[in-house]
Amino acid sequence: MSKLVIVGNGFDIYHGLDTRYISFARFLKENYSTIYENLLELYGFSDIDDSSDDELWAEFEYSLSLLDGETVLENNSDYVARPSSEGFRDRDWGAMAIEIEMLVEELTDNLFKAFKEFILQVKFPSVDELSVNKLKLSPEDLYLTFNYTNTLERYYKIPQNKIIYIHGKADEPKSKLLLGHGIDPENFAEKKVEPPKGLTDEEYDEWQEHMADSYDHSYELGKSALLEYFSKSFKETSKVIDDNQHFFDDLEAIKNIIVLGHSLSDVDIPYFAKLLSSVDSEVVWYATYYGNHEKDNHRNTLKQLGIQEKSIRLIEMNDLV
Repeated sequence: MSKLVIVGNGFDIYHGLDTRYISFARFLKENYSTIYENLLELYGFSDIDDSSDDELWAEFEYSLSLLDGETVLENNSDYVARPSSEGFRDRDWGAMAIEIEMLVEELTDNLFKAFKEFILQVKFPSVDELSVNKLKLSPEDLYLTFNYTNTLERYYKIPQNKIIYIHGKADEPKSKLLLGHGIDPENFAEKKVEPPKGLTDEEYDEWQEHMADSYDHSYELGKSALLEYFSKSFKETSKVIDDNQHFFDDLEAIKNIIVLGHSLSDVDIPYFAKLLSSVDSEVVWYATYYGNHEKDNHRNTLKQLGIQEKSIRLIEMNDLV
């Protein structure tokens, strides 16, 4: 085994599977309208029709980091506890947080379940119906797939023990599909408010009193519940890498790496950095591209990772037929 093949969504699309995120948008609009409307209102996704495309949908995983927290808090401000109101009860302190927790569940757990359902309903063309020529892929090679489908097994008879489904496999009932943005949740935490510089002792006491008076426990609980969203929607690549350390440890014999239909998006770059540190420096990297713009982007991304120009080969998918 001297070859590692890395598979991205472009590989499935090449074989006629409609796994584009814009198609997931249509699936949500038809089947999960509440989630869909929340994505439009709270992230800035555009409404779609049969011919539309949108950058936020195309970069769906990154776009999950764009939740408008201010709008969420404003939309739920009616649930802030009013201790002076008639009928106030202690449990009212957490009413806003409970509402936001339900929204967070809708935008994470329920969204991810809907995505798995979407993947499972994707239609596979029969071998006879394939509109493209099959690629030269060997069952003797090792495969790292970022896809959730069994395309490699179905069309190329690649043994499952030769495939690492790094983000899960949709047709395994207990498999949880990994989906999310790559921004550390700590970046979304509210910074601690510091007192202005140069205050006298009296001014500092007044500032502390003002901060205490303006503190709203109910509202702060709501903000804490909102912050949980960014943790639940975070693709923790470092943990995935640790969980698959045995795979990376066994790559010393690899001489060639072929990247098929992967966008080399920022959220997955940590995996490629780990691969680069796990293989010999003389490994040759082949990457397929779609259009000159992607060709240039791929070359730049691979070079930024530290791969020498002489070790980079940019090819089209058809070159592997």
